[in-house]
Amino acid sequence: RRLGELGVVHLRRLGDEDARRFREAEAEKLRELEGLADRLIRLWRELSRLGAAGGEDAYRRYAEAKDEVDELRRRRAELQKLERTLAGLRAMGEEEIPAIGRLNELFSLLVIAPSRELKKLRELASRKNLIVRSAEISGDERLVHILGLSDELDEARLLLSSVYHQEISLPSDLPRRVEEALSRVRMELERVEGELRSLEEELERLRDRIIGFSREDSSRTRALEKLGEQALELCRGVSAEPTEGVEELDLEEASRLLEELSRDYRSIRRRIGEARRRREELERIIGVVGRLLEAGVEEVEAGEYENLCVISGRIEEGRIEDFERGVSGKPVASRIVRLGGGEAFLTIACLKEDSRWILNRLKVLGFEDLTQLFSRLGGDLHALSKRISMELEAAKAEEEAALAELEDFEKRNAARIAAIARTIRINLGIEEALMNTLRSEDLRIIQGWVSAEKIPLLREELEKLGRRFRGGLAYRLEEPSREEEAPTILRNPKLFKIFESIVAQYGWPGYREVDPTIISGILWTLMFGFMFPDFGQGLVIAGLGAFLAYRYRGRLLGMSSRKVGKLMIRLGVSAAIFGLLFGEFFLMEVRPLIPNLRPGWLEDPAGAVWLLKTAIFFGAAQIILGMAISTWNELRHGDRAEALLAHHGLAGIAAFLGFILTAFHFLGV
Repeated sequence: RRLGELGVVHLRRLGDEDARRFREAEAEKLRELEGLADRLIRLWRELSRLGAAGGEDAYRRYAEAKDEVDELRRRRAELQKLERTLAGLRAMGEEEIPAIGRLNELFSLLVIAPSRELKKLRELASRKNLIVRSAEISGDERLVHILGLSDELDEARLLLSSVYHQEISLPSDLPRRVEEALSRVRMELERVEGELRSLEEELERLRDRIIGFSREDSSRTRALEKLGEQALELCRGVSAEPTEGVEELDLEEASRLLEELSRDYRSIRRRIGEARRRREELERIIGVVGRLLEAGVEEVEAGEYENLCVISGRIEEGRIEDFERGVSGKPVASRIVRLGGGEAFLTIACLKEDSRWILNRLKVLGFEDLTQLFSRLGGDLHALSKRISMELEAAKAEEEAALAELEDFEKRNAARIAAIARTIRINLGIEEALMNTLRSEDLRIIQGWVSAEKIPLLREELEKLGRRFRGGLAYRLEEPSREEEAPTILRNPKLFKIFESIVAQYGWPGYREVDPTIISGILWTLMFGFMFPDFGQGLVIAGLGAFLAYRYRGRLLGMSSRKVGKLMIRLGVSAAIFGLLFGEFFLMEVRPLIPNLRPGWLEDPAGAVWLLKTAIFFGAAQIILGMAISTWNELRHGDRAEALLAHHGLAGIAAFLGFILTAFHFLGV
């Protein structure tokens, strides 16, 4: 962290190749010693190859642990996918895990498809009267449950082949109830992640013994990233910002507090979700009951009797004829009450042995089964309406209480959550910096770049740290070698700072290359004004730029609106100036400021030729300027042959000038 405060702008990543070079460099120094140094070299080599006792066991255990880690990672990915699938089934409203495959009269498929493919999937399914239900399981993926008649399974799979999807199956040993299965999967996932963390730590210790100097392992960084995501989710939930003003906590304390607060927050959010789902379900049911009462129905029969089964529920009016055709020939009695809005309430009496077959047929038609509800709460709709109204009020009160508890949680803990998020962010930054270092059992090697003007401050602070650690710190300052890609710091006048973002679009200039920001800024501004000369429109562009720069807050074109606005101000002023010079005001011709030009001068062929000549001269000048900068960059890199003979060097400039002058001579320019 201290190196960051001192202005080290970028830590150089030290990899396995760097570790090899460090080992070779140390060996070369040791070879120069006499007598005892020879024995030390042999000992150092033997230790680096784990020639000491126990070395072979460490290698063997390392290979075994790596295989175990790979297997646990594969198992974790499977469990995470299964967890998302079960969560998607719960989001669809499924209480039990549906059977998959061909099921007597019906078939059932579960697939995962990108969200962008869902519309196409629904269109294809509608051609075969398939039922499609879906739920989001990640940012761009949806779980899709497809139901249809069993004899259409092959055709359904053929239709699915034109849509990017992944057909999935569920383990047969899962509990039938979705909530129980989800709970079991999450417990197993937590166990696997715990084992994986332990093995990754063991693998890191073994790696240290095997390769001596090594890069920092990313397991701690991944753990901190996970904590960071958890803290960020909590910050978004309670509208807390991890600002610089809040105190920094100890990382262990921050992790403990984050776990406690996350558990409390998830508990409150779970209660809110359950109360909201209950309220929405009751509102939907009371709407059905109210529409039945309006239709003159006062009682609904539903449930099982000695030999009969009465099924009640809601269906689309357009599906009634399909239902009647499907059950023709069966001993079935039905009553249809039209509710309006394209919906009907269907009550069916049938033999018990036919009830499962009829329900399967109805599900294909999009039937919403309310049999258990009416059987549990009673068939008297007036009494049922009062009972549901009471339950609805209780659900609303429960939801409001949970929301109030969430608001109180936010007020009490927003500052603590912000402090936790800042602590994790700081420690994650330190860990990411350490990922760019090498370490052994006793040493850590750090390399980085610092701007030249901060070298005295850096030297002073490193001397202080060396005294503090009693000589346990050594450092060396070097100029970057020619083959190294050092980071670049651009220093431009404030007027041209805005154009650095445009230069970055073409690639950041190298350490030994000319910074083209000022030249690009001037050329950009002049070219814009030359191409769009209009005094009125230029003022409008400049005014819009002022609004974006000083009033609006947001992002445009991947940059902050402030940067875009300042750029538009400069371009607008350029367009306005050229508009005055050429005589253009909101596409109307006025008197130009350039001497010897008159309104409508572009209508004269001589004026058009003059404008064309100017554009050609301007373009040729830009090309020559670019080639000159390229030549200078080659000279700074020490590539004299490239600077003299390359197509973008002096030879290229001479050839281009010769071509342009020859063309101008023949064209009379």
